[in-house]
Amino acid sequence: MEELFQVVRSDIEASVKAFKENDFENMNIFANRSMANAILGEDKKLILPGFFMKELAAVFGTLEARRGREQPAFSTAKTMGVDYVNLLSKLLSKKDFEESELWHNFHELNVKLRKFVMITFEEQTYQEDTRFTRHAFEWLINYLEKKKQTLLNPRNLLLKGILNEMDRIFRAHGGMLLDTCALSLIRALDRYYDYCRIAYGKTDGTLDEDRITSIIFPYIERIRNLFSSPTETQASIVSETLWGLVKGWREFFIEYMELPRPKIEIERGVELPEEAKRKIAESVTKTLEKEIGVRKTRVEK
Repeated sequence: MEELFQVVRSDIEASVKAFKENDFENMNIFANRSMANAILGEDKKLILPGFFMKELAAVFGTLEARRGREQPAFSTAKTMGVDYVNLLSKLLSKKDFEESELWHNFHELNVKLRKFVMITFEEQTYQEDTRFTRHAFEWLINYLEKKKQTLLNPRNLLLKGILNEMDRIFRAHGGMLLDTCALSLIRALDRYYDYCRIAYGKTDGTLDEDRITSIIFPYIERIRNLFSSPTETQASIVSETLWGLVKGWREFFIEYMELPRPKIEIERGVELPEEAKRKIAESVTKTLEKEIGVRKTRVEK
């Protein structure tokens, strides 16, 4: 549907403008809006621009918090980001854009940006080793398959633990396009699962095991099958899987709105000073106020 494509394109353009102004809060909101609109149609590749912009909003939001002490690094990274979003805008000028090109460009930017999210000791020590990353990601996805029953425990953090390992390995050693695709799908699965825990939680504190098993487990199997082969996975298959996960997540958002943010400690690419942490906390509060209508009557995310 031409109208839907134009709406999604407008969402992305708004997100791009926010990015160029260092407004990563609104950049994230517009990216979410793009994905929410994309699920109204059947063109699964339309989910990609919003997903990629949301990921960049998180990365540059962290880098922006460090810019007081690392201004040159932020400026260099921002230049790379601007080049990427300009290219994304150009690709979205036509409805029949090539999704494999979107994946490739997003991956290339991730590889370039990884050195900017490293701490000094990592940057001085680690070398790119994509073979190790490929091996590690295969191991982690197989581990997720083997331990998937853990997801029936309402206290588990299995998917976040897998993401934590993938993030730090990619940051330290880089990766191939296949690894960027795998990391993206696990991240989307984690967002979807967070809502499943709320939707299918019982009054006694347990989870509806049948619902979790029937909804989440098939995605784990599909992801394992996609990335257990040493050959490159087709972009269309990855995009289709991502679309299903994002669709489920956005539909749950309509029902439950914003979820409480879990208080967990995970390994980060940077160590933030207290002032930066305070600013991030304030930004999160403002974002929530915008998204769930604490101070406004209109609710939107």
